[in-house]
Amino acid sequence: MTPSNAPSNTGSGNGPSTSPCRPTVLDALNQALDRGGSETEDNPWHGLWYEFLRDRALPAIIADGAITPAASLWTGARLWTEAFRSAGLKAGDRLVVALDPSPVFVQVLVAGLWESLSVALLPPDGQPEEALSALDARAAVSGNDHRHGWTPDGCSGPCTTPESLRPTAAPRTPDVRFLLQTSGTTGLARWIALSDRNVLSVLASHLPHLRLSEARVLSVLPWSHAFGLVLDLLPALLAGAEIIRDPEGGRSPDRLLSLRDTWGATHLNAVPLTIDRLREHPRGPRLLSALKGGIVGGAAVSGPLAEALSQTHLRVGYGQTEAAPGITLGARGEWAANYLGVPVGCEVDVTASGELRFRGPNACLGVWSDGRLDRADPDRWVYTGDLVEQNGDALYFRGRTDDAFKLPNGRLVQAGEWEARLKEQFDRLHDALVYTCKNVDVGVALCLAPDAAAEPPSVGAVRDCLRPLDSWVSDVRTLDLQDWQSLPKGEVDRQAMTEALATRHVVSSSP
Repeated sequence: MTPSNAPSNTGSGNGPSTSPCRPTVLDALNQALDRGGSETEDNPWHGLWYEFLRDRALPAIIADGAITPAASLWTGARLWTEAFRSAGLKAGDRLVVALDPSPVFVQVLVAGLWESLSVALLPPDGQPEEALSALDARAAVSGNDHRHGWTPDGCSGPCTTPESLRPTAAPRTPDVRFLLQTSGTTGLARWIALSDRNVLSVLASHLPHLRLSEARVLSVLPWSHAFGLVLDLLPALLAGAEIIRDPEGGRSPDRLLSLRDTWGATHLNAVPLTIDRLREHPRGPRLLSALKGGIVGGAAVSGPLAEALSQTHLRVGYGQTEAAPGITLGARGEWAANYLGVPVGCEVDVTASGELRFRGPNACLGVWSDGRLDRADPDRWVYTGDLVEQNGDALYFRGRTDDAFKLPNGRLVQAGEWEARLKEQFDRLHDALVYTCKNVDVGVALCLAPDAAAEPPSVGAVRDCLRPLDSWVSDVRTLDLQDWQSLPKGEVDRQAMTEALATRHVVSSSP
């Protein structure tokens, strides 16, 4: 818990070497999975927090220039536990949390898990009142005062208390540990219910690969989402890491470099867009090459970015909120365009139509909808909606099932499959979009990587790559990066791009 230019005496990420009888994180996770309880008297988080948080110097949260060690996180969590009990919250009551990623967030999270509450996480700018109603929740913790919730007093517990707990109609959900929203990038966001078993199984299968001993994690992902919660925050807490929180969430490379210069950084988990921003910064590639580990996930990686990442110790990761969110991982420095890694901790299968499905202990309990939990068979196959190609154990992204469109003759075009072909054929592409809109049967938009020195591919070369679809292609264009619209994770914003292209339609003929 010291700046990078000062000596550190932190010990290993699994605890001080003077306590050889203490279990390793993996041993503790497996023991927690064996217990598998969800009621308070058999809560698997009790042993984990008691072993890896209480009376420890690490983990520690570094935020806004201040260091909050494990002992302070533990003390604050106890204050929140007392507050929840005093208000009458019981195991399985649903609690909405909308806080900045901070020491307070961790204190509330630890207390909620300790009390076996069903914790629903919102972004700090989310709407707690809407979530309270949608989830039929009893109370909320947020930065805004409201009658059914608490507001925090820094790291000193609550500064306000609820007037009353919200009356609920739906029964308690003691086996639901988290309610997390999907990203909503491929449809309306849904509330996914995850159990202790879901989350602990992913931690147990992924943590051995993450090499978090004596780690300093530069944390940019939102902790309210599955990737940031399960594969960024929780592993770092259990491994005794120093967590350096970026208040700008990775949007500013200058800020990330400043944090690295002040505190050091050994690990970074991020979406491709964050990595691209760092790669374009004069000092960014040096930061990336110096990292000892981390996961890049949330969107498929293009050829140029994959080539750059192959010179680092970062690895690909793929999952969905419904998978808590672990399905695959790649080895450190193992990259190729659209590579997703190999299955970890679950079983996968590719259907005849190319859709990936999985099953295992990571498969979510179900979806909260219309005021109740719609439970699913825990042993089911879960269809991801992602099209993939399998080569041995390795999986490669080929688009989304809902990105398909039909031609006038009824032929179904899987846009993602053709985009993958383009990006593999022309390895200097930052991204590609195959679309349909008014007056265009099939349009193709290309964007070169920022550092690409080559000329854009010719219309004829693009048509050749798209055979036998080429006869339907009526528009091919290459756009500058500033005209390319992306979603927060880095994937193309299909709707916005298609609408923009439709308003400036120009038919391009093959030379």
